[in-house]
Amino acid sequence: MVIVERQKRKGPILTPSSLPCLGNMPTINITEGCAHGCLYCYTQGYSGYPGAGRVVLFDNIPELVRTELCRKRRRPRRVYFSPSSDAFQPVPEILDVTYQTMSVLLESGVEVAFLTKGAIEERFLAMFSRCPTSVSAQIGITTLDQGLWRAFESGAASPRQRLQTIEDLTRIGVATRARLDPLMPDLTDTEENLSALLAELSRRGVQDIAASYLFLRPAFARGLSEHLHRGAGSARPACEWHWHDFADGVGGGQMIDREDRRQRFDRLEVLAAKHGIGVHVCACKNPDLAAGSNCRIAGPPPAALPMPDAPLFRATEP
Repeated sequence: MVIVERQKRKGPILTPSSLPCLGNMPTINITEGCAHGCLYCYTQGYSGYPGAGRVVLFDNIPELVRTELCRKRRRPRRVYFSPSSDAFQPVPEILDVTYQTMSVLLESGVEVAFLTKGAIEERFLAMFSRCPTSVSAQIGITTLDQGLWRAFESGAASPRQRLQTIEDLTRIGVATRARLDPLMPDLTDTEENLSALLAELSRRGVQDIAASYLFLRPAFARGLSEHLHRGAGSARPACEWHWHDFADGVGGGQMIDREDRRQRFDRLEVLAAKHGIGVHVCACKNPDLAAGSNCRIAGPPPAALPMPDAPLFRATEP
């Protein structure tokens, strides 16, 4: 059971992101903490993390966004949900705030982009279907294995639900990509696991994927790394795993060794190419490998065009 604490957000909402893959795009977090409770989630190391089983919901975000859009002399072209939490957590009040916030943006002619491991309700599909070219989606999925899903991310939608979400979004014309993140060495990046997943993604018309490996923060690194070793059947203790210090102070975490990652990404690219799928390595988490690249987490670069004065559509109440 997840405890939801309602709070009022203070300060500006539509502030540019510093993450390389977002390119100064404004971002929105509907919550602090996440009901999905994925075991590997790096936000557990954030100072504002409310703790396991707790979520802080900022229920005034739709009103704040509407006010900011009215005051801005030039509106943003696109807004991204969410760098630190999932906008589609399976909690009714969170989904309501997400729906209202996305409605405000789309009604104002601002495009919406998101990454989710959740299920997307019909009301969102109906809203997106009225302006599909103004929505960009990435669906996080790394395995079809039910055991791995239950072990690491049982609070998120099942792999089959996420594949269905890809189908649903693609059907209504939303640009939809898959995000294989975080890949776990010798668990989810095996040829058997990746081949099965890539085949299913290809069947659903996915042509591009983003990828990155597990990123550990000190707050939970030891326990999770031990869990990973047991899952991989490794006798080596976690202290002997070849971790690589994350570069440039971006988040203060660790990843596997640079050369190890490079070889694993190369293998992924070969496997993906067999299914007609291209691979984009996340530059935010791999600055030592992908400097200057973009994993398209928020869709293709928005066109440098003036914002329309008229709304793209009129949303209906949920």
